[in-house]
Parts: sequence; C-alpha cells; structure tokens
Amino acid sequence: MSKTIKTILSNLQTPVKKNFGQHFLINKHKIDFIADKLLDYKNDIIIEIGPGLGSITERILESTSNIVCIEKDRVFSAYLRDKFGSKKRFAIINQDVLKVNFNEINRLQDKMVFGNLPYNIASQIIIKFVDELHDKKTVGIFMFQKEVAERILSKPGLKSYNAFTLKIQSFFDVKNILNLNENDFWPPPKIKSTLIMFTPKQADRYIVDNYAEFSQFLATCFKAKRKTLINNLQDLYPKEKILSAIEIIATRQDIRAEKLREEEFVKLFKYLYRYR
Repeated sequence: MSKTIKTILSNLQTPVKKNFGQHFLINKHKIDFIADKLLDYKNDIIIEIGPGLGSITERILESTSNIVCIEKDRVFSAYLRDKFGSKKRFAIINQDVLKVNFNEINRLQDKMVFGNLPYNIASQIIIKFVDELHDKKTVGIFMFQKEVAERILSKPGLKSYNAFTLKIQSFFDVKNILNLNENDFWPPPKIKSTLIMFTPKQADRYIVDNYAEFSQFLATCFKAKRKTLINNLQDLYPKEKILSAIEIIATRQDIRAEKLREEEFVKLFKYLYRYR
C-alpha cells in the first residue's frame, strides 16, 4: 500500500508534510478494524479528522453512512473532493480542525468523531472534542501517540494522571481498543500509537451547567503537584469548606490531587461549587 501512496503523492506533486503530522495508515487489517468500529455507528454522521488520502473514508462510503471529512491540506482536500465528491453522503471541510466547531456540523443528526490525530496537536484536538461535545452523547475514536494515550488512560497514583486525564474521564469512559506499531504507517513515525474509544458517561454524571468552572477546578487541583489538594484549592474556595469536603470524600486532609478518583473529583466539585 505504501507504493500506492507514493504514486498518488507523486501524481499530486506534493510531498509528505511533516508539519501537518502526515503518517498514512497502511496496514489493511487495521484499516478494516477501524472502519468496522466506525460502522457500529453508521446511523450517526461520521466526522473524520485528517482523512489523508481516504483509505478509511472509502470504507465508510461503501456502507450507507454519511461522512464529513475535515482536512487542512489543500491538495488532499481537492483530491478527496475529486474522488468522492459525486457521492451525496460525502462532504469535506478544507480547514484547520481547531477552527471548526463540531456542533455546527449537521445539527440535526447524532455524531461520532474519528481521527488519526497529528501528534503535535492531538491534545488540543481532544480537549476541543470534550469542550464542545461533552454533553452531546457523542462517541469518539481517536489515534494517539503512546505518550498522550497513557495520559488519557491514566489512573490515580500514576505520574501521567493529571487535569487533562480528569477532564476527559469525567465525561467519557476511555478504552484502548488497538495498538499500532511504527510499521503500520508510511512514512513510519518514531513512536507507537494507540487507538482509544471515548464513550459518553450516563447523563446524570454530566456537569453541563457549570462545565467551565469544573475545568478551572481541575486545573487548580493540579496546579502544584507537590501541594496538598487543600492548599491548591484555597485560591477558589473558603478553607473551612474545603476541609469539610475533603473529610467527606477522602480519608486524609493531606491528600494530593493525583490520589483521587474521577468520581471523587466530581463529588468534591459539586460540594464546593456552592461556595465559589
């Protein structure tokens, strides 16, 4: 498949753009695996971030699904429009994904979002996904470099466990569904990749009305890792209220943020939000 990609790039007279994080998935079995996972949501509109030359896009269009691709590369965008533009179930947005509002894409239909994310902006994209769709029951399937994947999947007590982890896990159950090696791509990256599924948590777990405040709360909890949770939170809430909340939720007043589970952060925030 790498020969086919090289031929297409040669015909398009375009190089692989490293600044766009372009690495093309060439392992057919893993392409099929991903496409099959996406087609579990064929009744939703599928949003594909960074379709590249359309190997997964093509598989989706073989079904009855509608797909909207977001592709920053002008050459690839034009190529995909020429290749799939005659299909009514296909649309493409030639824009930087960080400038696209997911909520503006087909407001009347449920969405699922997929992306083989550029390594250099993967964290920004996933935070955008959570910010915009945390209360929309939207499933996401994303490919990350191993280091970012470890932060997303992290657990209390691990060094990789931080506000980024909690912001995601407070609204989505996350699961590693596929590991990918360097040779699964062309050109091969220098790192391994992980495919993670984001499944929305039950509606009663959402913090919709005060999402911005919750994000600030999490950032403050992890502001200084060596400080206790009480010391970090004093900038936001009265100390006596923090002490009361910690006594209810945790067993020790000197506990640090990296020791609390996601559901404990949610309870702590709900208690303290009244005293902001």
